Amino acid sequence: MTYQDQQPEKPQQTAPAQPAASISSRGAARRRFARAGLGVSGALVTITSRATMTCEICKPPSGSLSGGLTSHHGPPPVCEGRSPGYWQTHSYWPCSPTITFGSIFSCAQSSKYYNCSIKDILDPKQWDKDAIGRHMVATYLNIISGKISFLTVIQLQNIWNDLYRRGYYNPTAGVKWYAADVVTYLKGTML
Repeated sequence: MTYQDQQPEKPQQTAPAQPAASISSRGAARRRFARAGLGVSGALVTITSRATMTCEICKPPSGSLSGGLTSHHGPPPVCEGRSPGYWQTHSYWPCSPTITFGSIFSCAQSSKYYNCSIKDILDPKQWDKDAIGRHMVATYLNIISGKISFLTVIQLQNIWNDLYRRGYYNPTAGVKWYAADVVTYLKGTML
């Protein structure tokens, strides 16, 4: 679905400037559906729309680059990841909020991340470049709470290890994701 397909239609104030043929096939199908009298309910119209409260990405990093090719065996992946802000204010945690970032993710003892509790790292920090620590912790909590099933703790730790040691992560050969790219990916796994 394109960005334009997601936008609500604006009421027309003048006659349409474009002929009906310029409508996408999906848009034309929706209009035929509505003309048939079946689209009177707002609930029915939203069937083909992207739900407001869904994750954009429901696959590991290498799978997110495959151009929409979907292949999974067994049950579909769980895609209900929560944001750092959710975990920051949420009262139930799947682990102790006082465990340190350094006990989950490898980093030097001299690093500001090392002794910072995972609860504290959810507060924005100037030294947390691109908020990578916040999003790593939120994703970690999403994994261990079962809110996402397409990533493992080990995969997440490998992403961090590459970023921390090399400055980038390779989701696939020849592709480099820097901290901002990884944060964009992780945000896509969250509601």
